[in-house]
Amino acid sequence: MSFLKQKRTVDDIWPMYNKNVLVRVDLNCAPVRNGIIAKSRDQRIRAAIPTIRKIIDQGGKAILVSHMGRPTGHKYSVLRLSEEKQRRYLKIWADEAGVGCTTFFAICNGDEKKLILSWSSVSETALSLSVLEGAGKTDLFSSLSNEEKKSLLERFQSDESYGNSIFPQLRKYNGFDDELTLRPVAVRLSELLNDGSSPRVDVKFAEDCLNADDIVASMEPGQVLLLENLRFYSDENSRVESERLEMARKLASYGDYFVSDAFGTSHRKNSATMVGIPAVMGHGCCGYIMHKEVMAFLAYAKGAPRPVVAIVGGAKVSDKILLLEHILQQIDSLIIGGAMAYTFLKAAGYQIGESFHESGQSFGDKYGERQNIDELARRFFLKAKSCNVEVLLPLDHICHTSCDPTNEPLITETPNVPIGYMALDIGPQTIELYTKCISQCQTAIWNGPMGVFEIPTYATGSFSIAKAMGDGTQERGLLSIIGGGASADAAELCGHASRVSHVSSGGGASLDLLEGKVLPGIDALDDKYP
Repeated sequence: MSFLKQKRTVDDIWPMYNKNVLVRVDLNCAPVRNGIIAKSRDQRIRAAIPTIRKIIDQGGKAILVSHMGRPTGHKYSVLRLSEEKQRRYLKIWADEAGVGCTTFFAICNGDEKKLILSWSSVSETALSLSVLEGAGKTDLFSSLSNEEKKSLLERFQSDESYGNSIFPQLRKYNGFDDELTLRPVAVRLSELLNDGSSPRVDVKFAEDCLNADDIVASMEPGQVLLLENLRFYSDENSRVESERLEMARKLASYGDYFVSDAFGTSHRKNSATMVGIPAVMGHGCCGYIMHKEVMAFLAYAKGAPRPVVAIVGGAKVSDKILLLEHILQQIDSLIIGGAMAYTFLKAAGYQIGESFHESGQSFGDKYGERQNIDELARRFFLKAKSCNVEVLLPLDHICHTSCDPTNEPLITETPNVPIGYMALDIGPQTIELYTKCISQCQTAIWNGPMGVFEIPTYATGSFSIAKAMGDGTQERGLLSIIGGGASADAAELCGHASRVSHVSSGGGASLDLLEGKVLPGIDALDDKYP
């Protein structure tokens, strides 16, 4: 990890007073239900507050940019040239509070649109409209009440003929019923900033992130402005560099300084905000979240105390093989859990019943060549042995006939899983073995749960790993890092997240770091010591 360097931070910005500070944050709290963010889902908003506070307490003006979910988005270059389209899309999003009913309708084909409108209160008007694009069907649908839109689309989804439309949002969420606007985030942010402990903070909201010049110009020192969802524009993650740069230039025009505090998206090279804005502005520094992440992984990279254990779980060997191979030179023990363990167990000759595995499959490596999973697993055992790394696999399992809750799971006495059963968590013998290994190490890194921890029956393994890391940290100074994603969720759920050295806010980003990859969103920022 020699490529990772300490970066300048928001503390290095001076003067701050009356300056516009553009802050890339990760306020992705999706899905948001009924325009309200539950207190159990506002952790990312809370985490962003120290950086925001640093800016506004010194009289700076914090302009926040973030994404929410994965909306399809529109091209800025198209909307910029058409005031009519801008007006229409803005009106639709404002009227629908971002739930996307009209977006859903717009992606349907002409026959489907006609069918939906035939059930509506404007069915007579719709009769005269052609099935061809541009006939006015979407505009007519957008004129309906939100309640009727939702009712029509629910009927359409339940209709047997439904299924021919390509609707990307529907694959990621439950379609139009999930809100992707950041307006509720602005409300929750205002509540958190105005908790009574400080002078009142005015939190503004801009309905269009690329048409906010007037509201930016009206800001006063100490105020906060949250821009609408970046991904309402497809340019944010466009593969076309010119489109990303056009969006970056517009956003950069709002600010005097740029602060990056969205570690969870720092591994994305095709990002107008993470990479484009610092390139356009010629500078960029870390917020407190990003700084904490960089320093935590630097502590690991620059001589983590030995012995070191890596705990790796999750579903697929193919997803983690780069991590496994890269860290062999840096660790003394490797604990393998989760569904990926069953691929290794099968390669070692054990019976795995109906457990999820990749045995017999292949995947394309970074060179485009096909790799056989079984052969890969066997080679990995040999490579680990040559590196003097002890590989620990499950000795027993918590099993059931399906991935469903049960009060009477089968607990095996050996690594073999009976036919008709699937392993869904590590068993008590394995927990004892794994926690003992952690207790004998000075550094522990965890990426990937041990089982289906979302179901209480199969949560003990993951929770035990979190507890062992927390105990080691608190009792003997274990350097403990949890690599975000599902591992962080498990540690948070069982109450041990606050007891470890560091819990990463980005699963994909932390995985890339551990694999030895350069993160474009961090590399784009100014080095602390050039």
